[in-house]
Amino acid sequence: MYFANGIFHLPPDIFSTHVFHHEIRWMLLPYLGALKSFLYYWIIYRIRPSAWTVRIPVLLIGAVTIWLFMGIVEKTTGRRVALVAGALLATDTMYLLTTTFDWGPVALQHLLSLAGIALLLKFRNTGRPGPLFWGFFWFGLAFWDKALFIWLFSGLVIAALAIFPRELWQRVTPRNLGVAAAGLLIGALPLVAYNIVSGLNTFRSGSSFSLAQIPSRFIALRVTWDGEAMFDYMAHPPWAAGSIQEPDTELFDISDEVRFLAGFRYHYYNALEPAFVLALLLLPFLWRTPARKPMLFCLITMAVAWFQMAITENAGQGAHHVVLLWPFPHWFLALAFAQAAAWRRLQWKHAGTIALTAVVLFLALDNLLLTNEYLYDLQAYGPVNAWNDAIYRLSDEVGRVKDRSLMVDDWGIVNPLLVLHRNRLPLEFANERFLAPGSSESDRQWAMEKLADDVWIGHTPQFEETGVSDRIVRLARGAGFEKQLMEIVRDTHGNPVFEIFHFVPAGAVNASN
Repeated sequence: MYFANGIFHLPPDIFSTHVFHHEIRWMLLPYLGALKSFLYYWIIYRIRPSAWTVRIPVLLIGAVTIWLFMGIVEKTTGRRVALVAGALLATDTMYLLTTTFDWGPVALQHLLSLAGIALLLKFRNTGRPGPLFWGFFWFGLAFWDKALFIWLFSGLVIAALAIFPRELWQRVTPRNLGVAAAGLLIGALPLVAYNIVSGLNTFRSGSSFSLAQIPSRFIALRVTWDGEAMFDYMAHPPWAAGSIQEPDTELFDISDEVRFLAGFRYHYYNALEPAFVLALLLLPFLWRTPARKPMLFCLITMAVAWFQMAITENAGQGAHHVVLLWPFPHWFLALAFAQAAAWRRLQWKHAGTIALTAVVLFLALDNLLLTNEYLYDLQAYGPVNAWNDAIYRLSDEVGRVKDRSLMVDDWGIVNPLLVLHRNRLPLEFANERFLAPGSSESDRQWAMEKLADDVWIGHTPQFEETGVSDRIVRLARGAGFEKQLMEIVRDTHGNPVFEIFHFVPAGAVNASN
């Protein structure tokens, strides 16, 4: 929920302006704009915040993206390819999970990039400057939303130059270049303005590259494409030891029954990787067909985009980066299989359609079984790390704390509480600078007041994110305070996730014991 930083003006203040006595945040990080904050501002303050408030908007964005994607594919490569590509994307487990939780973020990236492509296709057909301007405007918004859009954007540009050079150069005129540049600059204006005043900090902050990362990034690409990337990150691996809790819900019963009928003990990856290898092997046989150019366009776009994320330090390792390549892999598969099904040497004219239908149904069903495995494991074992539902119980508990400030000592707590309470909680965050060596006297005095007066919130050891909590406890002990637990907050599986505690003079703890 990093978008909360822009809504509630949390530090750090990367780039903001004051308009009519109101502060407007434009950038949240050197490479992350506040576009999502603008979107959620109107939602958070008009609808009671909840999981539905946060999830439904990005789910709607994801649904519109699928519709837009199918429209683009149909207009360029035909309805059959569009139906296949849409079915593969709509059932893709990683697309569903990364869009629903959108911690990257990725939902707006998919929507904005496809909106730009759709309008450029309209410009290709009409030659009017309006679609050209608005196409690049959406690309500009994608850059503002997340500067890492440069990966996909450069992939699209290089692929267009390589595969459609004649069509491209026919449209390159001074007027068209000016219209495109204007749309791009206006859409990305906050990002552009930030880099002007900061001395190109977006580029300086993310300019470290290393070829040594490529093997590990290739593994990340594979486990994201075949759908297993979220096990042990969001959901417990289905083979991991642990006590199963069988919730008394119809959803869990259905999920369990699906696993039983499918005959799997667990299903933790899909068949998209061998399908992609098969599509690559089909490419030479499809070289003289209409599928060759769009297939190469998809391949070049993906290769250029992935290579950039693979060599950028601290990038390309997580699913939220890899899925920025979507939906071009699905388009590539659809092109290969639909064109292969249209092979004229098939003796029975319906054989290709039946084979294509069988392949698509198999891949889509396999995707759905993987999604069901995540659903089952999340219900049976509970999520891992910061994905658990204990935050709602914590929200209720801290909402009852009166007349005392709340100090948080770990990641993944502040922003959800701010959203759920619309920034009405007296929250502060204790980071690695709390009581750090060399702190000024005023900072040390402030820290001592927080130890003496405030209620503290942190994770239990098994859910701790940063390790700052243990450090603060040691520093507090050195300052004459001991941690005294007030309450443990558990998730629906009974796992102890959060601690609510305060610090008391060491003698008070000994006396109470």
